[in-house]
Amino acid sequence: MILLFTYMKLRTNRFQLYLAFAILSLIAVLHISEVQNRYAMFQNLESTPYTKWLLFDTFSGLSIVYLLLMPLAIAIGVSDIFIHDKHNNLLMNAYIYKSKVQTDFYVILYSSIVAFIVSALPLILNVVGIFLVLPDIKPDRYINHPIGMNMYDTLSVNMHYDHPYLYILTYIVLAGVWGSIMNILAISMSLYTNKRIIAIIGPFVFQIFLIIVGNLTQNEFVVPPVYFIQGITMFMQTNYLVIVLTFLIYAILSIYFYISGNRKNEIN
Repeated sequence: MILLFTYMKLRTNRFQLYLAFAILSLIAVLHISEVQNRYAMFQNLESTPYTKWLLFDTFSGLSIVYLLLMPLAIAIGVSDIFIHDKHNNLLMNAYIYKSKVQTDFYVILYSSIVAFIVSALPLILNVVGIFLVLPDIKPDRYINHPIGMNMYDTLSVNMHYDHPYLYILTYIVLAGVWGSIMNILAISMSLYTNKRIIAIIGPFVFQIFLIIVGNLTQNEFVVPPVYFIQGITMFMQTNYLVIVLTFLIYAILSIYFYISGNRKNEIN
């Protein structure tokens, strides 16, 4: 296991990983500057770090930009490294020390951890930056009422007011988990095609597809994560069960495609 993790650590030390992280971090930094300039002009009472950080700022288009580009950044910066290694049989060294099942498990685990960090760390940097430019005023039900924070369009309005730090952390974790799922999906897609570009853009196209389907359906059968990860969504009512099922379905399907793809390659 140590040899495998050391090997992977060396392989992931690449420019594309730093580029993906830099792009997401740049969006987070640009949002801090945007919020600072907006607050300097208007100085609204509801402008607090708890309502204006990247994923909660409904008045900024950078929130959508971040969530739309995140799957593409993860695929390029994390998944493609392992896709390249697998297609070029560079993981054969790892198979010497561990079984194929164990090696594949560590590939998924390690890459998903890296994808989680790449997705979540820019958001943490954004939250810290927002706290530096906006007054630290705890959420208030009456002050925040005009921005539409109610029980229908957020995961837990009570947590937002009673435990705002935990509430922010919850959404950062959700974004990180979504990044990890997109990583598994990209690696899984690479097992069905020799064209890396298809696996790279696959998660991005899949997310666009979910948005289209979500807008076409009248009921909450499909909830694109790009919506409910925003925290305060104006697109649909938030339903705990639907969101949990959405994450489980995406995760299970991604893992299934990975296992099925491995079996397909072994047969071929």
